[in-house]
Amino acid sequence: MKNIKLRNLLILTVSIALVFVFAACEPSPAAETRDPEETNTETPPEVETEIPPTLTPSQVVQKVILISDQGVDEITLTQVKTSLEALTAEAGYVLEIGDQASLEAMTHVLLVVSIGEDIEINNLAQRYPEVPFIAVDNTNAVPASNVHVIGDPIVDQQNRAFMAGYLAVLISEDYKAAALVLSETETSEIILESFVIGARFFCGLCLPKYPPYQTFPQWQTLSVENLEEQYQPIIDNFGNSGVEVLFVQGDLAASPVMNAASEFGMTILSDQSPELWLNNYAGTIVNDPGQALMGLWLEILKGRDGFRVPAPIILADRNPDLVSEGRYSMFLEMAENLQNGLVSAEAVP
Repeated sequence: MKNIKLRNLLILTVSIALVFVFAACEPSPAAETRDPEETNTETPPEVETEIPPTLTPSQVVQKVILISDQGVDEITLTQVKTSLEALTAEAGYVLEIGDQASLEAMTHVLLVVSIGEDIEINNLAQRYPEVPFIAVDNTNAVPASNVHVIGDPIVDQQNRAFMAGYLAVLISEDYKAAALVLSETETSEIILESFVIGARFFCGLCLPKYPPYQTFPQWQTLSVENLEEQYQPIIDNFGNSGVEVLFVQGDLAASPVMNAASEFGMTILSDQSPELWLNNYAGTIVNDPGQALMGLWLEILKGRDGFRVPAPIILADRNPDLVSEGRYSMFLEMAENLQNGLVSAEAVP
């Protein structure tokens, strides 16, 4: 029995000893090996290197030149200039304002726009065949390969007179409209005829409902030279006839005429901005070549040969108290019909 205990103790001792021996002989976990490039655990921030811009040759900026003669209508000049400023700014061109003499040394010119009768646009176009030209308010201008013409001064006058007659009876209470037209122009009869046609286009026989019963529309011609001596009897006659709306052409829309008509309570229309603004002034009937220029712009850039386009009619200086929105819309609609040839400012034979 004693031997058995001794043998068990010996076995236990040997077993424990072997456990320690094997534990000591077990290899330790291999140390992690690192790539020399991965020793730095944090990636340094990238430094952006600023590359200087590459210099390119300077680009040539093309120019648009606006020229006009002395005494051009200020409204027309402003309309054209405003449109050109918008067009050139959008396209990145330079707009230069000059005169005919400034065209002697033209370089990098995209387009020349001229206003007025005294500019020999076709001769200039022949000298510079590579440059397109646009003529405004120039009866002598003829469409050519590089000449575009906006409007026709005679036709424009007819259309303005037609719209003046139409608007005069449109804003009147009893169709009592009249016209005072320059007598020293070759187009006086044409203007008067177109005024009457425009008025009767709206009111037919224009028979008034209330006294004084007169024939309408009425008209008179007057010279600017005799304006001071002769305007008062004419205005008195219009006033006594009960004229409600008076169309005064051009330079006749002077302060004395405006004041005299105002004393009779007449509403005044003109095709030229008056020198005196009164509460009875309804508006200025003018052509807007600026609108036509906007539509012509792309055609020119495409290289289309020269042609003539009409200048739309607008009502500038509109007095909303005398020409309401509804009547103004009717005016614009009729002006568009006139421009599109749906209505004629001439008498039908």
